[in-house]
Amino acid sequence: MLRQTLTRILLVCLCMTVGNVAAQTDEIPQPSDYAWGFPIRVSRESSFYTIELPLEVNQSVTDPDLRDAGVYNADGDAVPRLFLPLNDEVERVDYSQSLPILPLAKAQEEAADEIRLIFERSGDDARVEFNAGNASALTATGKPSSYIVDTRALKENIKGLELEWAPLDTGFIGSVVVEGSNDLKSWSPIGSSAVADMRQDNATILQRHVDISNSGHDYLRIGWTGMPEDWRLSGVKGIYTVGMTTVVRRTAEFGADSVDPEDGGIIFDMGGAPFVDRIRVKVMEPDSVISARVFLWQERQKRWIQASNGSFYFIGRGRQTVRNDWNSIQRTRTSRFKIVQTAGRPDPALRLEVSWRPDSLLFLAQGRAPFTLVAGSADDASTGFPQQRIFGDRSIAGLATGTRTASPAQLGPRYSLGGPASLQLSDPTDWRKLLL
Repeated sequence: MLRQTLTRILLVCLCMTVGNVAAQTDEIPQPSDYAWGFPIRVSRESSFYTIELPLEVNQSVTDPDLRDAGVYNADGDAVPRLFLPLNDEVERVDYSQSLPILPLAKAQEEAADEIRLIFERSGDDARVEFNAGNASALTATGKPSSYIVDTRALKENIKGLELEWAPLDTGFIGSVVVEGSNDLKSWSPIGSSAVADMRQDNATILQRHVDISNSGHDYLRIGWTGMPEDWRLSGVKGIYTVGMTTVVRRTAEFGADSVDPEDGGIIFDMGGAPFVDRIRVKVMEPDSVISARVFLWQERQKRWIQASNGSFYFIGRGRQTVRNDWNSIQRTRTSRFKIVQTAGRPDPALRLEVSWRPDSLLFLAQGRAPFTLVAGSADDASTGFPQQRIFGDRSIAGLATGTRTASPAQLGPRYSLGGPASLQLSDPTDWRKLLL
């Protein structure tokens, strides 16, 4: 009861503060001053609502930091709102642990019922014993056809394997299949991936990782196709995470938008500026390798800065293909990327995959529903972004968290409000010159 009373007092105080500010200024824009509207859909009544914002909202504002976006109630009055990263947790950290492995010859695989595996641990060592009659199968051939991996010492759930092998003179692209079992008799597939170790066009292509969906299996079996005759595993590491919350992220793929005449770089325009922290350059032509620098556009400074530099490839051998992995970059609000090629096939077909942490909207349900999110105003910059200045009080985040009253809501389809849809920000004023 006391908690509910305090919550009401805080809400009343916050509403009175906003109301007093609004009454003393004529800077409050009207919904019709904005270019776009998004109806807000709620499933139940609440004092606060929170919404994960789709990229379309970032594409609708004229300010990258969402300062020209607001929330209005059914009476056309603006309400307190706050834009925040959906979550700001540290990304999950991967750990690895070496696991005991056992090479098996084909004869030993086929006689699975007769195999008796006894893992006796002494530190990281493992000893394996076979029933008589099969013990010499691997020794006779010298060629393993699969490997058994013992995961029982690892308490955490494995999400992937890192394979290790000795360097070979012949480059290759092969396929690895991983199966899981608890009794060494019944096996179920839990993962597969192409692996590679080769050089092409002065680029080293090395892929050792295999994602798996390990549901607590005690043993894993690794099989393969397309490997050289002398390929052997020298070790296997289990990849796992500990105590980290999964970070919500969204991903989209973009085609080339234009070319920078100054350096010939290919520009990719997302149309909006979310917090991007991962990118992947996709070479679309098979058997292609390029070297390139990737730049991102700094929205406020109005300049390009380098975000990544490396080799990007799309290589195939038979049915197996490999691509370069994702590149992590410093988390930045940006709407554009530029790829400047430095080596490789001229004018390759490229696409860009972008991964970001979406923004979230938190607002006070002041007044009558329904509520509407508005975005895109050419006048907000010249008036000091009144939505942010008057209604962007960060204290509502603490209030909503402290009272635990924020309920999830969703945005409906975007529609036109008739306001100006574009804004050309003037160059930053050099106050030092004016003062002089």
